[in-house]
Amino acid sequence: MFLFSTLLKRQISLFMLIAGLLVSSNYVLAADSNVFVSPAWLKKHQSSVKIIDMSERANFQKFHIEDAIWVNYSWLIKPQNGLALSGGENYMADVLSQLGIKNSDHIVIYDDMGGLEASRLYWELDKLNHQKVNILDGGIVSWVLAGNKVTQKPPKRPAKTQYQVPSKTLTNALTANKSEVIAATKDANTLLIDTRTKEEYAGSSKQKRSGHIPSALWFDWSMSVDTKNGFKQQPTDKLLSSLRAKSVNNLKQPIIVYCNTAHRAARSYTMLKSIGFTNIKLYDGSMQEYSVDTALPLKMGSRP
Repeated sequence: MFLFSTLLKRQISLFMLIAGLLVSSNYVLAADSNVFVSPAWLKKHQSSVKIIDMSERANFQKFHIEDAIWVNYSWLIKPQNGLALSGGENYMADVLSQLGIKNSDHIVIYDDMGGLEASRLYWELDKLNHQKVNILDGGIVSWVLAGNKVTQKPPKRPAKTQYQVPSKTLTNALTANKSEVIAATKDANTLLIDTRTKEEYAGSSKQKRSGHIPSALWFDWSMSVDTKNGFKQQPTDKLLSSLRAKSVNNLKQPIIVYCNTAHRAARSYTMLKSIGFTNIKLYDGSMQEYSVDTALPLKMGSRP
C-alpha cells in the first residue's frame, strides 16, 4: 500500500512513465537545496561525484546514469529481534567500504521512487556525519526529462575502501527510540508526524492494533512529491503552507517522523530538512516496534 499504487507503481515500465511525462508542458527544472540538487547541477559536477542508483534493479539494467553504483535498499537494513532496523554505524561503514565509498567523497543518490529509497541512505550518511551528500531531485525521471544521457553499460566494479566511522557522529541526534516517542506523546513541545497513508493513520476496527501514536499529526510522505513535474519535491512554499495549515511552523521545533519501518518517514526527514527544519529525528523502530507493545496506546480516527 505504502508505495501508493496509483502514484508510483514500479510494475509500470519506467519507460512508459517517462514517455508520459515528456508530453507534459508543466515540467519545471528542479532547484538546488541543502539536500536536493537539480539535474543541471549533477550534469555540471558529474565527473567529480560518486553517484548511487537505488532504483529497482530491473530499471537500473534498462538504463542508468553513467558510472552510477547500484545499491539495494535491503543493504541498509539489518534485522534485529524481528524488526527491520538500521544496522548502525559500523555496519553502514562496512557497506560503504564494499561500495568503494570514501569519507571524502561527494555522494549524489537517486532512485525511481521520488526520493523514497534515496532518502533512507541520505539519513544513514547524515548519521555518519558525511559532509558531502545530496539527492538528485526527481531521480532518474527528472534526469531523463532534462535531456541528459543514460546508459545500459554496467559500471566498473568499485575497489573496496576503508570507510571510517568518524569520531563525531550524529546518530543520537537524528534517531529517536521508543522511549523518546513515548515521552513525546506527553510533551507539547515535541511534534510527532505520522507519514503513512490516511487509512493507516485512522486505523481499522478489523485490526487488533491499528491507528496512530497519540498526539501524532498526519502528513503522508507522498504529499512531498510532485507527480506532475518529474517526481521532484513539491515547491518549498507549498510544503510550508501545507505544514502551517497543521500548525507546524516552528523550524526549530523538535520533530519525530515515523511510518511502519522508517522507510517512508526517511523521505519526510529529507523533505523537512530541505525546507529549513533543523531538529528532526527518525523513529527507526516506527510502528513495527511501537504497535507490538500492547502496553502502549494507539489512537484511531483522523485526529491526533
